[in-house]
Amino acid sequence: MSRPGRTELWRKAAVLGSLWAASEIVFGSFLHNARIPLSGNILTGIGIAILVAGHRLWPQRGLLWRAGLVCAAMKSVSPSAVILAPMVAISIEGCFLEAGVLLGGANPAGYLLAGGLAMSWPLAHKLGGTFLYYGPQTWTLYVRGLDQARAWLGLAPGSPWTPLVLLWAAHLLAGGLAAVIGMKVGWEERAPLPATQPAERAAPSPRRGDPAGRVPSLSALFLHILCVAAAMSLGSRLGVWLFAAVCAAYAAVCVRQYPRAARIMQRVSLWSGLLLAALLAGVVLGRWQAGAQMGLRALVLTVGFSCIGSELRNPVLRSWLVSRGGRMFFAALEQAFDSLPEVFTALPSPAQLLRSPVESLHAAIACAPRLLEALAPGRVLIITGSQGEGKSNLAGALARSLREAGLSLGGIHAPGFWEDGRRSGFDITDLGAGESRPLCRMQGPETWQSQGPFRFSPDGLAFGLQALAEAMRRDADVIFVDEVGPMELRGRGWASQLDALVRRRRKPMVWVVRKGLIDAVRLRWGLAQDGVWDAGAGETAALAAAIRSELASGLSVCQGPR
Repeated sequence: MSRPGRTELWRKAAVLGSLWAASEIVFGSFLHNARIPLSGNILTGIGIAILVAGHRLWPQRGLLWRAGLVCAAMKSVSPSAVILAPMVAISIEGCFLEAGVLLGGANPAGYLLAGGLAMSWPLAHKLGGTFLYYGPQTWTLYVRGLDQARAWLGLAPGSPWTPLVLLWAAHLLAGGLAAVIGMKVGWEERAPLPATQPAERAAPSPRRGDPAGRVPSLSALFLHILCVAAAMSLGSRLGVWLFAAVCAAYAAVCVRQYPRAARIMQRVSLWSGLLLAALLAGVVLGRWQAGAQMGLRALVLTVGFSCIGSELRNPVLRSWLVSRGGRMFFAALEQAFDSLPEVFTALPSPAQLLRSPVESLHAAIACAPRLLEALAPGRVLIITGSQGEGKSNLAGALARSLREAGLSLGGIHAPGFWEDGRRSGFDITDLGAGESRPLCRMQGPETWQSQGPFRFSPDGLAFGLQALAEAMRRDADVIFVDEVGPMELRGRGWASQLDALVRRRRKPMVWVVRKGLIDAVRLRWGLAQDGVWDAGAGETAALAAAIRSELASGLSVCQGPR
């Protein structure tokens, strides 16, 4: 798949991922407050129905696992103290949905398989988590407890796997049912229900860093991973009192440094349940030390994973992921957060969902095409050419032509000037306000940022960024960016405003790009392959007229007849 095709796929994943995340927030809060049992399985079923319906709308390979990844990342802003486990669970559920459709096809059999596999994960997650938290003695405890339960009930001895197989079959059936609802949502034409939203249903704002202002650290991340691994592998080899002292010291450090860990330690119900489980395990196993070690192991892993979740917010880690091909994922995540407020208004209330699940979810899925259209990048026409071929002259002529036609302009134009037969610098003009500033000089001060043979004025760069931000705020008919070059590709210069323009702008834009950088710029911002004009291909006036004609079609779509 081409890079533009993957960009479109990530936008669709952003829409479905935001729908799934919003359902987790809205319905999860309702289920938690109502103390409804099996709430995790119910939320998984809602997610299955949403993604199956979304795949009926956009049956593309790779959509489901991407949507799961976006939803999981959006869970990182959850106010819950424990976010790592739900993030992992949602990611894997998305992958299982993808696997089911790949194996069975985009048809009823494939969707039923996908739903069953995805719903099986909560069971596997619960069993695996129990084994992970409490150690290998968990299986012995389970077998002995099962034998005692059979003896108390007067049942004949049997395989310890039978209850697990029955549980798995029940989860498969529940996942298949959720997939059926999703298929009905995706196939049937229904009038969307009006979405009645409670006043408190506001989209959470992405939180940067730790609430206490702590800066994430890669060394701390690795240290917590090491501590968790040590508790899993070495805890049972230490004496119970030594292990208890080490666990207490580790928990005290975590509580002091991490608000999430402190909130976990305040959950009396969690720790009282853990203490009771440890006591019962000691009774069944016949050794109180074994039960105590299981409880202490669970303490370290619970607190440790909450700290790891906080450290995963590290911007250095994000930069590393971006440099390893994660740019489109983070762009999709930002788009998902941008669309979240509208998603909240499209979701049905929990009462509506209980009364009529198919019609209610159809109301949410019906807004997906509109959300996707809102995330599509605005029309970008590129003026290109080699150095000295008149790119900026063509951009200036086009700007004058559009202004004479009565269109409002914004953005920046950077005409160059010559001294002694060579280019010596550029000024920058705010096309909206008509003001200019020095941008760069061949012989600029050493304190200015350097790029190639030029040094860039900090005031000029700030002036250009402000001009682009003001043009987007005013929603100018056409925004110019002269020019997009190596600085922007490295995340400097106008890059931050270009990211915002591509993500939010619907009306046309004109970018000036050096000929050798067109492919890199297209890949970086997911631009279409057409709409490139060579400044050296003809008369400036003729080219400006042709570009103006092409811009007119984009403007008519955005704002209708003038």
